[in-house]
Parts: sequence; structure tokens; C-alpha cells
Amino acid sequence: MTRKSSMDFPAVYLLHGRGGSPDGSVKQLEIELVKCGARQNYMRPLMPHTDPSVAPSISVTHLRELGIPHSALIIGISLGGLVAAKLQEEERPDLHVICINSPTRAGDVVLKHQTIHRVSLYCSGDEVIAGRTEQWPQLAEAYDLPWLTHDTDPHKVTLAKILSEYIIRRRVPPELRLTTDLKPLEEL
Repeated sequence: MTRKSSMDFPAVYLLHGRGGSPDGSVKQLEIELVKCGARQNYMRPLMPHTDPSVAPSISVTHLRELGIPHSALIIGISLGGLVAAKLQEEERPDLHVICINSPTRAGDVVLKHQTIHRVSLYCSGDEVIAGRTEQWPQLAEAYDLPWLTHDTDPHKVTLAKILSEYIIRRRVPPELRLTTDLKPLEEL
């Protein structure tokens, strides 16, 4: 049964990371979200940063040109989260953005201001983004999760539980603040 209510987002965009594709981790995440009951209008656009040599600002421009509906949710993995947050910061405060293991800066894109409806799920010890996460608590509702690795595929079920709570209830599960590296959400 498809759940539709006034709380549904007009669209949920799932953005891949640098060198990724719409058929990789974000597709697996979409499958898990649907299993959790978060049935939405999902979009998985191919981002310019699929080519690792492309500047992140090119992906911000690409997002701007996609015509993302007012109050949509964008969930971005790694660089996908950063470019979504930058679009939100620059001109789309109506968007909801969830960044998964995203840095606060990469190449020519740097986040500078906190914005409402921005959540960051990250691991400060992740070797890919280490040294570029310390500003998250000043820029978003931030959760430093020691068990989260840059390869999000092993965590897709846990991430889907967290994300589906946001999609359905517009909040991060309260118990997420209680997680530790030994006790991810699956055990709560």
C-alpha cells in the first residue's frame, strides 16, 4: 500500500558521491527506504561529479538547473551531500538536505552558514573526509557516528531506518543520539 499524505515530500532526490552513479549506493538506499515504508517520488540524477575531475561547483549549478520542486528533500552521499547543502545555503532554504558522510568543503565549494532543515550523518574518523567535518555541528543538525564508513552499502539498512523516520515524520530518530560505535541503530 502506498502511503500518501500532506507530509510527503514533492520529490526525494538521492545524489551519488564523486565517481559514483545513480545505479550504485543511492539505488540500494532507495530500495531499503521503500522497504521501510518511505514510499516517495524518488529521483536519482546523474551528477557531473561522476567524473572525479569536475569541480564541485559544476554539480551545484547542475542541481540548480534540475528544477527541484519547492520543499523537496535531497539526500546526498559524500560530495552529493555537500553540493546539495551548498545549493540550499546559496538560494534554496526551502529544501530539506541530509548529508551522509559528506565533507563541509571540497575543491571550490565550502559551506559557511547553518541552514534549517539540514542534517549531517558523518564519521569524523572516516579517512576520506577526515579533517573536513569539524564544522558540521555549527552548520547542521549533526550526528558524528563512529560506526559509519565511507562505503555506505554495509550501512544501507541502518541508514534507511534513520532516513525513513525523517521522510515520514520530519525528524531524526531520537535514539540516534544514543548510538555508539558498538551499538548502531539496528540494535536499538
